[in-house]
Amino acid sequence: MQRSILKATEREQERIGQELHDGLGQHLTGIAFLAKALARKLADKGAAEASDAEKLVQLINRSVSMTRNLAHGLRPVGDEDNALMSALRQMAIDVADLFKIECRFINDEPVHIVSQYVSHHLFRIAQEAVNNAIKHGHPNRIDIELELKPRRGGKHSNIVLTISNDGALFASDVDNNSGMGLAGMRYRAQLIGAKIAFRKLQRPVGVSVTVDERKAQTLEEPPGDGELE
Repeated sequence: MQRSILKATEREQERIGQELHDGLGQHLTGIAFLAKALARKLADKGAAEASDAEKLVQLINRSVSMTRNLAHGLRPVGDEDNALMSALRQMAIDVADLFKIECRFINDEPVHIVSQYVSHHLFRIAQEAVNNAIKHGHPNRIDIELELKPRRGGKHSNIVLTISNDGALFASDVDNNSGMGLAGMRYRAQLIGAKIAFRKLQRPVGVSVTVDERKAQTLEEPPGDGELE
């Protein structure tokens, strides 16, 4: 049932995101083009309304940008194998700009993930962790780190995603194993065979997700909505 609800929700998000980008976004772009042409004609004639027309163009362009950002938020991770790095980097930029706090994406070396299924769930876990930190922790700084760590024996590596902050991590929810956000993070980690851990007793507090690098390249979304094996 959890998987069915999650898949239905995300299909609807993808549909809305596509409609925003291809439908409303293109429509607004066309209106902006016509408004710009009108502003130029008014300016050429020396009409007093030229400045109003230019303000209208600016407002429409801002609406185009907002629509694109909404569409990107609903479909944040692209198809390329470095898409997760790009999406997390943009998340950090957006959080810093919107909430006026320091938010950094830390990535010392490229971490390529071929599986879109894994990338998508890792991004959503990071998104939920960042939202929880802002809502409950009131931090001054959030770090989003993606790294490759060798496993014991050195034959294979793990991909580790860590979201940490200098605030307080809704400790009561972690202790009680409650909260829809936390349940969602745990379930997404389960879907991709990852381990998730919450650090709440020492600074910085945060969430860490560890997935086998081999799974990150090969794991595909399971067919159907049956029970997990």
